[in-house]
Amino acid sequence: MIKIKIGGPQATVELNARRGLDGSLLIMDHTKIDIAVMPEDMKVVTFPKNSSTEDVYEYQNRLMELLADKGVLDRGTVQGGNVFRSLEGMLFTNEQINSLQAAVYVISEFLNDETEHEHIADEYEKELEDMYTHPTDRDTTEYGEVPQYAEKGSMRPGYYYRPLRNRY
Repeated sequence: MIKIKIGGPQATVELNARRGLDGSLLIMDHTKIDIAVMPEDMKVVTFPKNSSTEDVYEYQNRLMELLADKGVLDRGTVQGGNVFRSLEGMLFTNEQINSLQAAVYVISEFLNDETEHEHIADEYEKELEDMYTHPTDRDTTEYGEVPQYAEKGSMRPGYYYRPLRNRY
């Protein structure tokens, strides 16, 4: 048996969240998904944002996996929700530790990690775009610098390659 003494707050987190009329905590910090922690049902539900045009399952699945790995969420209950493209899972209940507070803390860890990854991905995309739109002198040639030839490479013009030509 493990005994844990809980005396006052052990950690505080700051999130862009609001409380729903049903008592659920709606966390809006992620750029692709919204997260709902429902205390009455003891579950976490993720929804894609309305503006999201890409597949967000990877983000939702990463959150559920992290919650399950930290021991907050029952991995066997993760399933698609009754709302299109939503994913939900049941929280474990515990007499000594507030499951909802533990879930919110792990969600804040997830959001911090995702923010870092998104920042790195955005920087990479900007660098890639700059490489294509503003190439260095080493990566460019002036018009007419490369002479033209009638034949270039290994494919001869006018000759049509037919794969499996001898099969009928």
